[in-house]
Amino acid sequence: MTDHIPDQIAAMAALEAKARLKGYQYSPKPLARLDADIRVTYTGVCATDMHMIDNDWGFSRYPLVPGHEVVGHVIAIGSDVKDLKVGDVVGLGAQAQACGECEFCKEGLDNLCPNRKFTYFGNTVDETGEHVHHGGFSSYLRTDSRFLFKIPAGYPERHVGPLMCGGLTVAAPLYEFAGNTWDLKGKRVGVVGIGGLGHMAIQFASKMGAETIAVSRGTGKKRFCEELGATDFIDSSAPADMAANAGRLHYLLFCVSGGSIDINNYAGLMRPYGVLHFVGVPEEVVHFSVMPLLFQRLTLSASPIGSSNQMRAMLEFAAANDVKPIIEEFTHTRANEAMDKIRDGSIRFRAVLKNDLR
Repeated sequence: MTDHIPDQIAAMAALEAKARLKGYQYSPKPLARLDADIRVTYTGVCATDMHMIDNDWGFSRYPLVPGHEVVGHVIAIGSDVKDLKVGDVVGLGAQAQACGECEFCKEGLDNLCPNRKFTYFGNTVDETGEHVHHGGFSSYLRTDSRFLFKIPAGYPERHVGPLMCGGLTVAAPLYEFAGNTWDLKGKRVGVVGIGGLGHMAIQFASKMGAETIAVSRGTGKKRFCEELGATDFIDSSAPADMAANAGRLHYLLFCVSGGSIDINNYAGLMRPYGVLHFVGVPEEVVHFSVMPLLFQRLTLSASPIGSSNQMRAMLEFAAANDVKPIIEEFTHTRANEAMDKIRDGSIRFRAVLKNDLR
């Protein structure tokens, strides 16, 4: 590793849809006034990386360098960067840029900016021109410093990556439900899907003071959920258990990615004015009856990642309350092994790549 960004950045890339990742090199864009260079230390692996490699959503571009849960050390900054310095430990999430001028950006909702740029879904724009932005399966990154976030001192770098996308994705709606605070005392929060997202959601909700109820098919994960902080467990495959918990929840967070969700099966768990909120994306179209929503005055909603302000607040809360994703560690050059475990569902619960590229 060097103390400056190299002329050719080593990375792992998919050269076509559904391809295995291979070693790849690319040239960094010119350094803009608000850019920062980072030496990557760890990168989390998300199910989105798999979908983008496979072009499941129809807008992938190749060569594709995945990775939007990036951790690294700042090694250089542009002339107008004020909030970062060389040596800072920072994270980059799913969003790499926003316009800063629209109504949403001005209201602190930059994650909803119509001109937002995702970390490897599109091109970033600055005074040096328009450039492809590659992801964190790389040895170095040059990126807009405004979407790099300082990591609290003492929080282990190997655990940061999954917070930058998955952690923010589950924490942001809980934070909003709590009135933009970290206080959910007196609320009963259910979490559906105890996997890569759900195991972090249980930690956040319980550390926020909520009575946290894990909802899962069968009882095999009950003890594990209790260890994460869940105060109760509902077996969604048992009609008697579902009926016994009718009208109980203020908030239900769906953390399931893939498969199908039957909203009608869960609506009965909700109190009047309850909220059923999606952060995972089912593979199948969600169908539901309006009647349970109508008679219980329920709200059905969903959200993408979170804003810059929410990211900063989430990182501070996670560090202060010892919220840590459960990870399996690989190296960048073993990225295909990590992807294989994500594809077959055997990962427990988030894959993290340690940078061994030069």
